[in-house]
Amino acid sequence: MPNATDISVLEVIEKFDTAPFQAVASAVANGEFSFWVGSGISRNAPSLGGLIDRAIEFIRSKAMNPATEDTFMPVLDEILALARVQRAAVAANLGSPFTGWPQSSAIRDELWTKYSDLLDVRVQDEEADYVLWDAVDIREAFSAPPLPEAPHLCIAILIMEGAVRSIASGNWDGFIEAAVDRLSGGASGILQVVVDPDHLRDPAARARLFKFHGCIVHADQEPALYRKFLTGSHTQIVNWPNNPNFAAIRNAITELASNSKSLVLGLSIQDANLQGVFSTASHIHPWPWPCDPAAQAHVFCEDQIKPGQRSVLRIVYGANYNPNIAVIEQSAHLRAWGEQVLIALVFNVIEKKLCLLMELWLAEIGKTGFASRLAMVLKNARDLGAGHAVGNRTDFVYRAISLWSRALALYRNGALPDRPDTYQELSASTPLQLPTDQNAKAAGLGRLGAAISLLQSGHADGQWRISVPRSLNLTDGAMTTTSTWAGAEPRPLFLVKSVTEAINLEKNGAFTGDKAIVLHGDDTYQRVFGGGTSARRPRGAPGRTGRSSTRHVSISHLVETSVDADDLFHRFSSEVAL
Repeated sequence: MPNATDISVLEVIEKFDTAPFQAVASAVANGEFSFWVGSGISRNAPSLGGLIDRAIEFIRSKAMNPATEDTFMPVLDEILALARVQRAAVAANLGSPFTGWPQSSAIRDELWTKYSDLLDVRVQDEEADYVLWDAVDIREAFSAPPLPEAPHLCIAILIMEGAVRSIASGNWDGFIEAAVDRLSGGASGILQVVVDPDHLRDPAARARLFKFHGCIVHADQEPALYRKFLTGSHTQIVNWPNNPNFAAIRNAITELASNSKSLVLGLSIQDANLQGVFSTASHIHPWPWPCDPAAQAHVFCEDQIKPGQRSVLRIVYGANYNPNIAVIEQSAHLRAWGEQVLIALVFNVIEKKLCLLMELWLAEIGKTGFASRLAMVLKNARDLGAGHAVGNRTDFVYRAISLWSRALALYRNGALPDRPDTYQELSASTPLQLPTDQNAKAAGLGRLGAAISLLQSGHADGQWRISVPRSLNLTDGAMTTTSTWAGAEPRPLFLVKSVTEAINLEKNGAFTGDKAIVLHGDDTYQRVFGGGTSARRPRGAPGRTGRSSTRHVSISHLVETSVDADDLFHRFSSEVAL
């Protein structure tokens, strides 16, 4: 079994297709899970080692200054004692920057697990958070942040798709907010960030992000108001359960732990104050075991379950824990890091929605018998896409967002997205809500699902190859299709909802060169311009002649006039084979 580092996105998806995590995947898609997010998903945030270096170097320079030596040398001694080092052992190096000391690595490693104690070191006549605010200079450390990474982008997508409604995070960074802002094009009403209790009274959004240890973005912008919420020292963590500044937020995340299932990402809920939240929640509304047919209430994305997380399982399941230790821990341990899990969840949510919308459409036209076969092939398309999530997965996610949004914007609007870096959502409705989402059904997204399934079938059978557009130009469509017979030329492929979108594309020169294949969701173009299943321009000869013409194919007409799924696949293949 691969460990949490080596497991692929596709292998995580395979876990989501089988017990005990199949129910988890469905529950996440339907908004039943809150996400508890720790520092492990923000690898580009300032490293803990770097923050330790900044703190020690600041204190060292002050200790070596005759004007401040009396105040800061005892502080340096206290820090060195935390690292189990005496001043005499480093005396020869005190005049040099800390990172150049021969002992710097050993000191840094020792303080890594004592970071909250380092932040608790006090300086005479200074504020209690002096080490964090001045020595580390946490505002400067978090300035000019890099772009959001794959986990933040995927959380933003899941928010926009309605799958995630609540996130509790002890991270100070603003990566999740930046990801939502980027992918939504700065739209309001997507994410409500809660740092101050007054934020709980702000207008509701699709999702709430509870930053229960404070926020460096807010603290930098308005330090007088938000500095006090930054929580990191041992004393602050111990006092957090009784700190009135956090009372309202504490109640809110206790309600989360009571009433929604918890997916834990990035080493979250290790601190004792959060374990206390889950303990309180378990007394308010205990989670049952066994939980079938519902999903298990707690899932940790870890290589191994940590002691603090095992404590949470003991707390929440109480007397049911000891008789069921092995099965409870097996169901709670999704052995994969948050990055792979979140990418897999995005693929899973999109596939579930497309399958359901496709099934709803097929039921409306009396073709329910086609649903299982088309759904199976659509899952294959999901797996094919997930199989490419290797190497630099952040780069993959950015590319995937661009390609998906391009295809969906062309389908819906007959035009490229106004901003190529935004995300085009299927629907903010969960799968449970989709049957009553008239907008999603009217958008013809069920027919889009069928088109993708049909394209995947021919790709898997070796009749053609599907690849990315050859350029960003409109003329290169949503994707490229190339028949597998010798000498076949690549052709741009467009998927459009109706004739309106096709006409928009044609007016803007999308079909220049007569090479395009245009898959229509409805059958209006075929009824108006064509006498058969497809409509072609007469000046180009189809087939393996070395010449091509723009070809229009109606998905609706093919489905409605096919006898069964085999007939549908065969007829579609005949229409698009070049």
